[in-house]
Amino acid sequence: MSSKTRIVVLHMKEVVYTAVFIVLAIVLILLLVFMFGPVRRNQDAEETSLYKAGVYTSSIQLEGQTLDVQVVVDEDHINSVSLVNLDETIATMYPLLQESMDTISQQIYEEQSTENISYTVENQYTTSVLLDAVERALDKARTDEEEAGKESDADETEKS
Repeated sequence: MSSKTRIVVLHMKEVVYTAVFIVLAIVLILLLVFMFGPVRRNQDAEETSLYKAGVYTSSIQLEGQTLDVQVVVDEDHINSVSLVNLDETIATMYPLLQESMDTISQQIYEEQSTENISYTVENQYTTSVLLDAVERALDKARTDEEEAGKESDADETEKS
């Protein structure tokens, strides 16, 4: 019996290079799939978002001076509500203004809505003015589809 034993010699360099090229090929294929795949996912995400991310303001006129209510939102959340350009004279003339804003901003942040905000009888008018300003700022932040839905609801209400 003259069977010859064959020995295969693999150089470690060649094995490493082959493994690296296989890994790079897999990464390239995955990258191409993820680059061209999310286009549909992003469109779906845009359709479901409530707001256009950004900082929106609404003005209030008090004693001839302008006070701004600032609302910061991302696509799905109200991040903060605050007063900007609050002058000392306004803060002195309307001492419940800042306190009311702090109270309702906390509730808006927790509820993510301006509905069902509770307030005391002493500052009901101040709170209603602030809530109207917050609502105007949020109207600016709402996406076009959300606004279109609201307008069609309003049109249906007017018809009935």
